[in-house]
Amino acid sequence: MSREEIHIRQLTWQEDDLQQVLEIENISFNRFDAYKLEDFERWYHYNPDLFLLAEIEGRIAGYIITRILPAQGDLASLAIHPSYKRRGIATALLNYTVERVKEYGKKQITLEVRKTNTAALVFWHKMGFVPFGAQPGFYEDGEEAILMRKWINNQYT
Repeated sequence: MSREEIHIRQLTWQEDDLQQVLEIENISFNRFDAYKLEDFERWYHYNPDLFLLAEIEGRIAGYIITRILPAQGDLASLAIHPSYKRRGIATALLNYTVERVKEYGKKQITLEVRKTNTAALVFWHKMGFVPFGAQPGFYEDGEEAILMRKWINNQYT
């Protein structure tokens, strides 16, 4: 079987893109964590060039959202449609994002992940993220978030 080509592009604020992203969101996250359209709009306006989609054969398979803060890139969300999992899409989106964050001159990317989201914690660790703290009560249901960081450009200062 040949490997599918993953095409990464910026979200367009149009109905087709938004419907597919919202579908992935609602399948991927519980009612406390799933973003609504207004949340996506807020994140889109931070850095539209870092609201990225992965497509396979014209269908959106996943997305990643990042914004640029003064000291780092802030990764807000990454989700892959269940039918496309374990095909390297999350890795491709993250690698592309890391390159874009480097272009902004940032040396690290940070994120928050649920303390109980074992699969995500394993993925982020595999991708070079390390825990550096916790945020009690971060999620709407009161669960703690683990703060994680990935240094880029081989900088550890």
